[in-house]
Amino acid sequence: MPTSSKQTSRGAAPKHNASHAPVPTNGDLPFTLTNPASWVPYVQLMRLDRPAGFIGFYMPSLLGLVYAASLGGSQVEPMQLVQGGIFFLIANIFIRGAACTWNDNIDQDYDRQVDRCRQRPIARRAVSTTQGHIFLAAQLAVLAVLFRPLPWPCAPFATAMGAFYALYPFCKRFTNYPQAILGVPLALAILVSAYSLDTHTSFFDEQNTPATLALCAAEILWTMIYDTIYAHQDLQDDVRAGVKSMAVRFRHSTKPLCSVLAVLQLAILALAGVYTDMPASYFLVGVGGTAVALVVMIAAVDLMVPASCARWFKLGFCFVGGCMNGGFLVAYFERWLSIRS
Repeated sequence: MPTSSKQTSRGAAPKHNASHAPVPTNGDLPFTLTNPASWVPYVQLMRLDRPAGFIGFYMPSLLGLVYAASLGGSQVEPMQLVQGGIFFLIANIFIRGAACTWNDNIDQDYDRQVDRCRQRPIARRAVSTTQGHIFLAAQLAVLAVLFRPLPWPCAPFATAMGAFYALYPFCKRFTNYPQAILGVPLALAILVSAYSLDTHTSFFDEQNTPATLALCAAEILWTMIYDTIYAHQDLQDDVRAGVKSMAVRFRHSTKPLCSVLAVLQLAILALAGVYTDMPASYFLVGVGGTAVALVVMIAAVDLMVPASCARWFKLGFCFVGGCMNGGFLVAYFERWLSIRS
């Protein structure tokens, strides 16, 4: 999963001497090799050493921007999209950091039972529970400052987004569908960024409500697909522990399940385009491109090989997420150019 470890119930965590615990340095970027030693646990809490998962947080924000721009027409200049993209690039560093910090604190006893997670900072006791909560509060304070200038409609969606991220670590204790719950704050991120452009467009008026709901539903379905694939990395541990998840619930039929979800996602993306009268370029890139990317991802991933699940988890953000964003982006530029020609 993008933000948390697999939650398990394997009994009491083994005693662990943090002073002799090695500091992991196998992230995607060598932050842990260059930062002062005291910073390393906090860099890791924010997952700055593992930027691949960041794309999963960032893509919905970009999707909201290009969706709003495609509806706003001449009200949105390309530079506004660039500025919005930079703003949410920075904001999502702290959104992801806060979510991961919270999840690591909640999951610390479980992380110590999982080889893939036991060297996380709180699990290895490089950061205490209290220090983790203080660090979380600091990140939330930064986010409050960043979000303060945004238009007022952003506030309720941002608040709801935070609430669902707070709920998420507990979900596998009571539902087989935590991936669906994870999709909700990511869908809410679409609305936060869409309203941030302040185009005076209501995304929930009589005309736009169906398309907005369809787009949010498509993001939830997409999250269910990629996170179920990702969850197969720890499937055997989760089955033994009795952990609830879609990967466990549908472990013998994951690819058929993801195929059904993909068809629904594509149908909903097409409906969003129909409701908003998108040009043919949207359907070619946003629907057709996403279809190709989903087919390749679901067909190519080897669910029995954790490295394959992790690889396609990362590639899916680029290909599937890129096409979803690209559809609205090309529609925006087509409409923007037609108005100025």
